[in-house]
Amino acid sequence: MNLHKNTNWIVSKMLAKRSEFVLRGAMALLTVVILLQPAHAALTVVNVVEDSGNLQHVPDMAPIMDGALMAGAKVEVGNAAGMVDIVTWVADGANSGHADGNAIANWRLSLTGDSGGSPLILEGQEGLNGIDYLVIDLMPDHQIAAFDDIEPNPGTPGTVGGTDPWIGLVGGNSALGWDVEVTYRDAVAAGSHPAQNDIYRQMRIDFTKSFVAGDSLYYIADSDAVIPEPASLALLGGGSLLVVRRGRRR
Repeated sequence: MNLHKNTNWIVSKMLAKRSEFVLRGAMALLTVVILLQPAHAALTVVNVVEDSGNLQHVPDMAPIMDGALMAGAKVEVGNAAGMVDIVTWVADGANSGHADGNAIANWRLSLTGDSGGSPLILEGQEGLNGIDYLVIDLMPDHQIAAFDDIEPNPGTPGTVGGTDPWIGLVGGNSALGWDVEVTYRDAVAAGSHPAQNDIYRQMRIDFTKSFVAGDSLYYIADSDAVIPEPASLALLGGGSLLVVRRGRRR
C-alpha cells in the first residue's frame, strides 16, 4: 500500500470512528470485565521501564490505531536459548490483524478492534516449548504508529488516552505461573514539539517464566497512528479542525 493510499485509509477510519466511541467504550469495559476473572488474578505486571532510547521524529500523530492499521509492524519473540522468530504483522479484516510465527514453534499474536480498548492476544500453540520475551516494533522500516502510555498530561499533540502499562495485563493463562515486565523503548516526538516521553516506537514484554503451549496473554497497549504532513494539512483544510476523542488522560 503506497503512502497516499495509506494516508487516505487512516483519515477515512478517523472520520468513521467519530460515531463509535460510546459503543467502543462499552465494549472495552466488557472486555476488561470478562478478562479480569479470578483465574487470571495471579498474573501481574511486576516492572515497567520507559526507555527514551533513540529519539524518533514523526510529522504528526492521530489517536487511532487498530489491528488492520498495524500492517507492516515487526513482531519478535525469543527464548533464553537464543532462538528468535521475527514476523511481519498483516491485516486480516477491516479492523483486525495478526502475526504468526513458527521458527521457535507455533505462536500467534493478534488484535481485533481499536488498540485503546481491545487487547493484544498472544497464544501459545501446540508444540511451543517456550517464549521468554515479545517485542513489537511499530516503526521497523516506515513509521506506522507509536505506543501511548498515560504520562504526562496533556502529552504529545495528536494523541489522546493512553494505557497505563501497570494495568495493561487484563487476563491470560499460564501453565508455569509467569508474570511480566513491560518496557517502552525509543521515545517519539511529533512535529516541532519536543518528546513528551509518553509515546514510544517499541514495546517489549518479558516473561518471568517461559510462555509455553496452551498459554495466553491479553494485554491492552494503546497506540496512535503516525500521520504524514500532507494528511495533517488536509484535516485542517477549510478552516475546520477534526477532533477525535477517545478518552481523557488521567
